[in-house]
Amino acid sequence: MIGRGILLVVIGPILIGLIGAVLPALGYFPPLGGDHFSLAPMQDFLALPQLWRSIGLSLFTGLVATVISTIIALILPGLLYGRKSFHLLRRYLAPILSLPHVTVAVGIFFLLQPSGWLMRIISPGLTGYTLPPIWALVPDPWGMGLVLGLVAKEVPFLILMTLAAMSQINTAPLLTVSRSLGYGPLASWIYVIIPQLWPRLRLPVMIVLVFSLSVVDMAVILAPTTPPPLAVRLITLYQDPDLTVRFTASVAAMAQVVLVLVSIAVMMAGARVLAWLGRMAAVSGYRSSPPRALARFIIDPALVVTSVVPCLAAVAGLLAAMLWSIAGVWRFPSAWPSAFTLRFWSGVVDGFGDAVLVTAGLGFASAALAVVLVVMWLNAEDHRPKSSSEHLLVLPLMIPQVGFLFGLQIMLLWLRLDGTTMALVYAHLLFVLPYVWLSLAPAWREFRPEWLHLGASLGASPLKRFFRIRLPILIMPILTSFAVGFSVSAALYLPTVFAGNGRVTTLTVEAVTLASGASRAQLGVATGLQMALPLVVFVMAGILARQRPARISYFS
Repeated sequence: MIGRGILLVVIGPILIGLIGAVLPALGYFPPLGGDHFSLAPMQDFLALPQLWRSIGLSLFTGLVATVISTIIALILPGLLYGRKSFHLLRRYLAPILSLPHVTVAVGIFFLLQPSGWLMRIISPGLTGYTLPPIWALVPDPWGMGLVLGLVAKEVPFLILMTLAAMSQINTAPLLTVSRSLGYGPLASWIYVIIPQLWPRLRLPVMIVLVFSLSVVDMAVILAPTTPPPLAVRLITLYQDPDLTVRFTASVAAMAQVVLVLVSIAVMMAGARVLAWLGRMAAVSGYRSSPPRALARFIIDPALVVTSVVPCLAAVAGLLAAMLWSIAGVWRFPSAWPSAFTLRFWSGVVDGFGDAVLVTAGLGFASAALAVVLVVMWLNAEDHRPKSSSEHLLVLPLMIPQVGFLFGLQIMLLWLRLDGTTMALVYAHLLFVLPYVWLSLAPAWREFRPEWLHLGASLGASPLKRFFRIRLPILIMPILTSFAVGFSVSAALYLPTVFAGNGRVTTLTVEAVTLASGASRAQLGVATGLQMALPLVVFVMAGILARQRPARISYFS
């Protein structure tokens, strides 16, 4: 019963949203005069200028970013496995995961724009420029800046999922057996480990693909504008003052959904082809590998450096954003500001105070609700067989946000809930809950039920067993999943815009607005606040988990 209620909370708005987008796409929307079905909206959509270039740009950036992110996430742990750096990989994932997508986009923009930090560092010595060049690395016509930003943000998530999948297989013994058969370290990883990781990573990779194809906030900052990707054009259509354009926008939303479905099919077909090629290579018995010294000191380090370049670029860009927030005078081509000031931060309460409070409030409310619902779902799972319906919890991540949020907005308008706190928290909950489930479910299912049986034998009630036994043992993953949920909420752009009806401002909405032409100092301050909020929550979660009082244990 609990599971059905939670599924209804997740699936209901999506179905309503899709219906609210499909009907206008077919010309039926009586409030705007569409009282009969028609193909006119589809004709108007197909007549949009440079439509196919927008679709091609979305496909290119989404597929390339997903492929690169997946390759890095599968190969990098194999290169580092068994070394001290493997533990560093685990340690530094959380800070990067806490960064909102738009924060990474702003950082890369600060790094690669014509007067960005990279050009300042190499000028005029390597370039001869004493003035910013007239050409730009971002946004570029092919969307490679957007690809870089997506890879920098999605690689940590996929690596986290890879590490979770590795805990479910006997990695070390399998590698030992493969090495004893004459295969090198990397070949052993590719032939033996990756085929077992892929089935467990298929869902996270699909989530990354859907997001990359339909991202809006990062695309507004890093993608080309003539024309922009399909998702950005869709938002422009929705915001057109001529309300009849909403019919065309609904067709664009359905086109975005079709684009995602086609891309998923292409990805699955490509994975099958690669699996077949891998089996052929394994059956051939080919064991040739480069000399050990060459692999250890040249090839492996080169692959590691190449893998972390996107994340390093994002970190460098964020440092540049922080420099701009405290820069008094910073003329090109100086690599460092010639004067520093805190005057931009001194007005942070007046300029960003409301946005900080709204972001924090929405994050805490949606993350707390998501943790409670996921814990209820997983706790009920102990008393029933594991159901395949649990995969429906991630449905909001498998459908482009722009595909159903417009229909959801219509429902909120009809209920007169648009712009309310309830609507905003609910809209955020739809996207926070899947990530909380993905981060908490594996740890929850590894819990040994013998501890609960022992508590029951000592006369503890089910409620007491939960709070005195299960909760203390699982407090770390529960708090971590809460921090993940908070960071997801802090990064949400479209749900805030649609559910808030454009009247609610969070730090993400503020950053996207400022990126279109405000001062770099203000944008740097907004970026710093965006970094700080989720990071503080992650740090507090770690502190609370380590400092949990011993008295909450049943056996104390």
